[in-house]
Amino acid sequence: MVRVSEFFNLGLGQGALDFVNVDVREDVAVYIDPHALRTQRGDWAEACSSSVSSFFETLLQAIQQDDSSLVHRLVFPLSEPNETHLGQSVGRSRGRSLGSEKRARELVAQLSSSRAIATGMVLDLEETALFVEGIGTDILSDITTCLIREHLLRYTKLQSNFHGIPTESQFVGPIWNSTTHTWDASVAAEVPRGPDGPLVLVPRAIVRFHPTLDKEKYFTGYIRPKYEQLELAKGLSSEFVYLIHEGKRNQQLRVSKTELGDHLGSTKSKLVDHTDRFPDALDSYREHVKLPAVPLTDTDLQSRVGDTPVDLGELLDAIGAIAPGAAGATSYHRAVAALLSSLFSSCLGNQGIETKLHGGLKRIDITYDNVAGDGFFRWLSLHFSAAIVPIECKNYTGDPSNPELDQIAMRLSPSRGQLGFLITRNISDKPRFRARCHAAASDNHGYIIALDDEDLRSLVADYQAAQASEENPREFALLRTMFGRLLGL
Repeated sequence: MVRVSEFFNLGLGQGALDFVNVDVREDVAVYIDPHALRTQRGDWAEACSSSVSSFFETLLQAIQQDDSSLVHRLVFPLSEPNETHLGQSVGRSRGRSLGSEKRARELVAQLSSSRAIATGMVLDLEETALFVEGIGTDILSDITTCLIREHLLRYTKLQSNFHGIPTESQFVGPIWNSTTHTWDASVAAEVPRGPDGPLVLVPRAIVRFHPTLDKEKYFTGYIRPKYEQLELAKGLSSEFVYLIHEGKRNQQLRVSKTELGDHLGSTKSKLVDHTDRFPDALDSYREHVKLPAVPLTDTDLQSRVGDTPVDLGELLDAIGAIAPGAAGATSYHRAVAALLSSLFSSCLGNQGIETKLHGGLKRIDITYDNVAGDGFFRWLSLHFSAAIVPIECKNYTGDPSNPELDQIAMRLSPSRGQLGFLITRNISDKPRFRARCHAAASDNHGYIIALDDEDLRSLVADYQAAQASEENPREFALLRTMFGRLLGL
């Protein structure tokens, strides 16, 4: 395997990168999950989700109005997105699930003939994986990739600029226009080029091994229990009910779940029938999966892309090796981003670099979407505005002061997020600076956590200790303590 980081000599592994470190020739078996996009918060993820929703709403309307011409115009541009190198191709990426006219016609027929779509049972693209024949993990990912191509191109350009990856103008496929609800012709975009064509980078926060919505889980957890209750009500007259502990005080009836399941059937067409009978089962399943799940961990993703485990100690050493001062500012910025991308990998994602605010009048060094499914950052999102987490990096020789505090405070807002990080080399008078941060919070200027090299070492040590003791490393006790101080606790 020759991964992106090796092909472009980045000197970083998967753990230190915000994007999936794919093989530049072959596919890696991870997939974009539209449900991950829909449950994440932040400008980038929400823009992606909006693109997916606008397409599917247009497609639903076309199918329900029996507008076959429009259905064809919507579906045929969904080509195999080989430029991401995600999927199931064996050998060099060359397309399996979409791309040919034959496959496009099959997809049109499957969508147009689906009773689940025609009746409005399916509300989102991700739900087609439950009810529409022919749509599985790979096709769902490919369709989503095509629909969010515009946003992936923007992400790729930012990541390329930040890591020094060379780009060139290339054509990478049509763009879905959420405003006109039509496909725009392919336009040239500045993206990296691999040995076989353009490369488009994908944020690791939006990929999964399998879609969140799973038809077998839906059947066994939400549909079959409905029938089990019906069979239990019949008692021993049911062919699927048997008695255990017969003749004893604790005797009870049980349902043979396997036999009942085989009798009912769990094909997609059968699931449509079952859902027609028990529509509340689908409502319950939607309620169950509405919360964001924990993204893939470093260990899981590294094993899938064939990369070596990240060494947090080495990432810390890389920061420590940079001399404080203006000359090392760019190197420090990149080294901090590498450490935080690894340390917060299953909590913060969809990394933004030099993000512009207020029409470009202000910029933020690094931003992340809060994609946490548990731990400190999930707790934060439940109690405070924290969809986007800005980070300012200061490679100073001395302590930061009020101007630096004011700078990060001005990047916070109730709509974007109220927590920001100021990362610097050394804070000699921590009580005084933390008192300033507490005063800013008390004046409703947001919550600022300042971390220096010593604090970063403590975060890494706590993370590694939690892993060793098999506790949740995403709790970040130090951050919870610091945030508590900002609240006056």
